[in-house]
Formats: sequence, structure tokens, C-alpha cells
Amino acid sequence: MVQHVKIERVNELTDLLRDAKSVILNDFTGLNVEDISRLRSLCRDGDVYYTVVKNTLAKRSFGELGIDGLDPLLEGPTAVAISMVDEVAPAQILKKFADEFELPRFKGGYVAGRVIDENEVVRLAALPSREVLLTQVVGTLQAPIQGFVGVLSACMRDLVGVLNAVSEKKGEVS
Repeated sequence: MVQHVKIERVNELTDLLRDAKSVILNDFTGLNVEDISRLRSLCRDGDVYYTVVKNTLAKRSFGELGIDGLDPLLEGPTAVAISMVDEVAPAQILKKFADEFELPRFKGGYVAGRVIDENEVVRLAALPSREVLLTQVVGTLQAPIQGFVGVLSACMRDLVGVLNAVSEKKGEVS
């Protein structure tokens, strides 16, 4: 590969990695072109960028960003799944694909400022998406408020019932 092309590829990868919320490294050995195309399509649908990288160029990109600890993972065929939006999406998409095709194999990744191994990638893939987690938090926060509103409405209903009973009783007495 010509030197200026290598520099250009390193710069492109560095720009992608700089803004990434998560980067999952995987070994795509055993996937044919059709399978990789299907995986890329799934990644695109999930706002995840998937590409095969040269290990030496990836090492340079990670080095330029000061990301240490990924060099041992950059051995053999390597592809990266990068998300600018969701920390969990690349791991989930790759895991779902791997469950069906038994490939690709996770190598590890870089999420939330730290290097993770393949076991942590699998655990990350098991997490619900950000939207589901936010929905659960909102539901948890709403429950006490709904209970409080229910208690207040019950008190008001009881007060109206007592006042109605008192007014009916006074109406009988007069």
C-alpha cells in the first residue's frame, strides 16, 4: 500500500474512533462475502459502522488517540464495529449475528473510556438498549408520583363523600 494511502486510512479511522461511543473488535474469519454484506447491512440499520482494518493502521489510530491496551487484540484478521450513538448497539448487533452464524468471534473493545475483553463484550450485548433503560428509569420515577396522586384523589373522593353525607343529613334536619 502506498504511504499516502496508509496515512489517509489512519486519519479516517482516527476521526471515526475519536467520536465513537463504543468500538468492538472482532475476528471475521469464516464469514463469506455474502455474510459480511448481511452483517454490514444490519450494522448500518443500527447506526453502526462496520469495516475490516489492517492491524498496523488500527494500532496507529489507537495510539494517536492515546488508547492503550488494544494492541494485543490486534492480531489476525480484524474488523471493527463503531457506534457514535449507542455504547451497546455494536455488541448487540454482532452478538445477535454471531448467535445465528456462530461468527464473528469477539476480540474485545473500547467502551466508555476503557478497554474491555471478549467476555465483557458478551455481557455488554446482554444489556438492554439505552432507550429501554431510560424507559425503565422513567417508569420507576413515575411509580411513586402515581401512588401519591392516587392517595390524594382518594382523600378528595372521601372528603367529597363526607361533605355530601353531611349536606344530606342537614337537609333532612331542616
